[in-house]
Amino acid sequence: MTSSLRSVRIITFALVLACCCAYADKFPNACQAPQFPSSKATAIDGLCGLGGAPGDSSETLQNQGKNNFCAAGPAKPITIADMVQLQLTVQQNKNINFGNTHDHPLSDTPGPTTDRAPLAALGEGNEVVLQGFVLTARQEGAESVNCGSAVPDKPVSYDIHIAIVDSATNQVECSGVVTEMSPHHRPTTWTADAVNAVSAAHLPVRITGHLLFDSSHTPCQNGAPVSGDPSRASLWEVHPIYKFEICTQGDCGSGQGWTPLESWKAPKSKGK
Repeated sequence: MTSSLRSVRIITFALVLACCCAYADKFPNACQAPQFPSSKATAIDGLCGLGGAPGDSSETLQNQGKNNFCAAGPAKPITIADMVQLQLTVQQNKNINFGNTHDHPLSDTPGPTTDRAPLAALGEGNEVVLQGFVLTARQEGAESVNCGSAVPDKPVSYDIHIAIVDSATNQVECSGVVTEMSPHHRPTTWTADAVNAVSAAHLPVRITGHLLFDSSHTPCQNGAPVSGDPSRASLWEVHPIYKFEICTQGDCGSGQGWTPLESWKAPKSKGK
């Protein structure tokens, strides 16, 4: 082996080691067996840590929740109605602040709330399973949880926002709840287009993940979204998503017939 080739190999090994170390430093395993959707790390894992944007201390604890792949299990069923009731419970506790900074009609002080203990008492941090139907999926942009502008401005760096409703015919986004696909360890097949294809197929979905209260927003009021906030009936979310499954056989009531999104093929349109 020539000295020049040996030098190239040494440099290559050093770069690989540096990338591994960067990943370990930025997005470490917070538990022995994190429930990542994919075992393969993504580019953002080496760029953005559990707390998101390092200079945004007010969002740190909430960001850590949004990046929590170590929720306390086993997963328990939760319904949209349950999440709406949890929202009403929060609103009765004046110690839990929430809302965006310019419009927060239900709270004296905007979010994010930094005392998460009352939310933990209500179930934040638990692993849950939500069933419903996809109304729509939207590719998010730069946010504190994903280190804002410190990561490449590409869809793979950001969350995918998914509105879940109670039936395939329900088109009222304010009646549903939000679930989010994190960019960390996200399968390449998990895209907004793929999720919208599930919506177009009118198939039930089953979503497993971390229960979180997103205190930086306000839910819809009188059937309409609050200025600056996404439409939803409750600020309780499944965020991040660990598993996204589609009912492809029957009603799936027995627990059978669920297909992971990464294995699902959208039905071909007639005439194609």
